[in-house]
Amino acid sequence: MDDSRSDRTGAGPVRTTLLALLTSAVLMSSHSASAQQGFFGDDGQAPSVTLNAGNIRLDVPTPVSGNDLALLLAQANNGGLSQLKSQAAARFSGHLQQALDALLREHFEDEEVPLVQQGGFLTLRSQVEATISKQLTDLNNSDRYETERGTLKVSGEFRYQLVSLNGQMLREKRIDLGDLRLEQRYRVRTAHRSGETEDSTDEAIEEMLEEMAEQLLDRIEDQLEADELQKLAQL
Repeated sequence: MDDSRSDRTGAGPVRTTLLALLTSAVLMSSHSASAQQGFFGDDGQAPSVTLNAGNIRLDVPTPVSGNDLALLLAQANNGGLSQLKSQAAARFSGHLQQALDALLREHFEDEEVPLVQQGGFLTLRSQVEATISKQLTDLNNSDRYETERGTLKVSGEFRYQLVSLNGQMLREKRIDLGDLRLEQRYRVRTAHRSGETEDSTDEAIEEMLEEMAEQLLDRIEDQLEADELQKLAQL
């Protein structure tokens, strides 16, 4: 009798400990699942956000002269200038996407807004449709070189949307890219004898796209602050 009673008495604390551990594991699992699905409480915590890869369509200038063009055309697998244009647009679209993504992630980190790969309480969608054009300002011919100087400008539209977990659009904003007044200078210098070309156009386009990303964030960051997102999530 005494031994049996002693066994039951010793088993009590063990069962209590196991029950506590099981309850803790369930609570932790529930908390983790809630974070992944984007739920948040009423204690001032910002809602989680999923960044939807931006839909970016760029129309960019392509080189039109020099040995570099001949090499590029050869690498384009006989696709001609249209193939070159598509390749350039894809490359610069990726550059802009990287710049926007990095700035948005930095902003949300500063705001202590949790980012999740999918299932965020809010989803941020962005879209860019832009045309980058060259405007010739000077063409100079010397004994050795032909030098073209000009300015790159951008036109088009940026749009972003904040969408709830159930697909409801909570906020939308459009920005005319012409209002950003983005400009970058470029230079193309071609040697008369060899046809070799020094072209700063690509570098200028990349710099302008980085500046575009910075200015766009400046225009929308107030609407992406943690308290603003929490207000939206409660609608």
